[in-house]
Parts: sequence; structure tokens; C-alpha cells
Amino acid sequence: MRSEKRLASMVAIIRTWNNKFISKQVRNLLNMDVGKIIIVCNATPDKGATKGFLGNLLTDPRVQLIEMYDGYSWSNALNRALMAIQMANVKKRQSGQAEFRFVFNISVEAGFSQDHLEQMLDAMSDDPQVGVVGTSFEGHQDSNVISLGRSYRHPRNTGMLIRLEAFIFGGFDQRCDDIGGMEDIDFCLRMLALSAMKVLMLKLDIPLVVGVNYHQPTKEGNERKAMDNIIAYWRYLFNYGTSERTRIDDAIAEMGVEED
Repeated sequence: MRSEKRLASMVAIIRTWNNKFISKQVRNLLNMDVGKIIIVCNATPDKGATKGFLGNLLTDPRVQLIEMYDGYSWSNALNRALMAIQMANVKKRQSGQAEFRFVFNISVEAGFSQDHLEQMLDAMSDDPQVGVVGTSFEGHQDSNVISLGRSYRHPRNTGMLIRLEAFIFGGFDQRCDDIGGMEDIDFCLRMLALSAMKVLMLKLDIPLVVGVNYHQPTKEGNERKAMDNIIAYWRYLFNYGTSERTRIDDAIAEMGVEED
């Protein structure tokens, strides 16, 4: 069942700095009636650019800019936003309002529509044990459609919907920032190992502009190495044949994230 209330119960998190397209993405999310948008900015290299790009959008009570002057990393930025969501929910409880229930991590360069978000919410609402919903992406570079590597076969914080209850086991592991990223697959494997929650992937082929901020082949190569490190780590923690290891292995096989 679809309703405006579901979108109002969602918080979108965007990590960025010095990217003029942030205002377009925030407007897009506001037009979809997403309940709250948190932008976490790497303040030192940004030098106030993001605040300037957002301009009057910051007057909307749904928009919150967090400028991190120390300790910025992809995982730390997400965790700062999660702390802000916890505080927002405390205030909602105090005033008797409905709390935020879903977290949607999204990239500036990802072209989500309201229908895409509704389909992801549908998938999560249909099964209360689904903790994470991800989607496929269609890479766009220099007006060409390009193939994305295996690092895009699992839910990515490029556009990943998470049930707030899934964070009972913690946020995103900053260890991943030191090995090439992929804090998203690490989060999924931890959730699978420590709970009965499920990970679901949808084939929505969300348009994703790549190669703007990074050399895409190099980025994907680093991501594959990080994925292999994270997969090996979680398998090491649980002996073969245990229920935790079985859930991890089944999810890895289903998503096809290992080397072909």
C-alpha cells in the first residue's frame, strides 16, 4: 500500500562537498515529500560551497546541513547523520509525532524518481523482515551508457533503503574507509550474521552519472578489493556450517558479488 506518510517517514542522507548538483538532488527529494534530508559535508575542502549551492533550500525545515570539520569519511559522515536522526526522533516522541522509520542513503549523481522510492518501500513493507533494499544502476558517462562492475551488484549507499531497526547492531564501520570503502556491503553482511533480517535487491536500473568525481575503473577496482577483504572478514568470524555463515554465504551467492 502506498501513502504519503511512508515518504514522510523517510530520511534521505547525502554525503558531499563542492558539488553544485546537490541543490538539484535536494529539490528532487523535497518534491517527492521525503520527510527529512540530511546533507553531510566535508567542510574543510568544501569551504562553504555547499551552503552556497543550497541557498534558500536551507530555510525548509526538512533540510539539515551538517558540516564536518574533523574526521570526515564516508562512514563517519553516515554515522553523524544517524545521530541526527536519533535526535530528531526524540523530539518527535516528545511532541507526539510519528517518528522516522526509514533511512535512504543517496548519491548526488543518482537519478531516483518517486516511483523508484515507492517500489523500494513496497518491497520493505511487504515483508517486515526485510532490513535493506538496494537497486541496480545504469551507468552514464559522457552521454554513453556504460557497464558497471560487480561492486554494484549489492545494495549501495548510492541509493539504499534501510529500516531504522536494522541499526540496532550499530552504524557503518569506519574500518572500511581505510580499505577502499564498501561500508554498505559490510553493513549488510553484519545485519545478516547478527539478525533474521533480509537483504533485497530490485532491478530498477537507476540512472547514475559516473566518472565526474573519480576515475571510474580505478574506483571500481578499489571497491572490488575492499569487497573481497570484507567478505573474507565476515566468513572468518563464523565457522562453515553455522547459521550465521550460511546466511552470509547464501547472500553473497545470490547477489553474485564474488569474482566470476
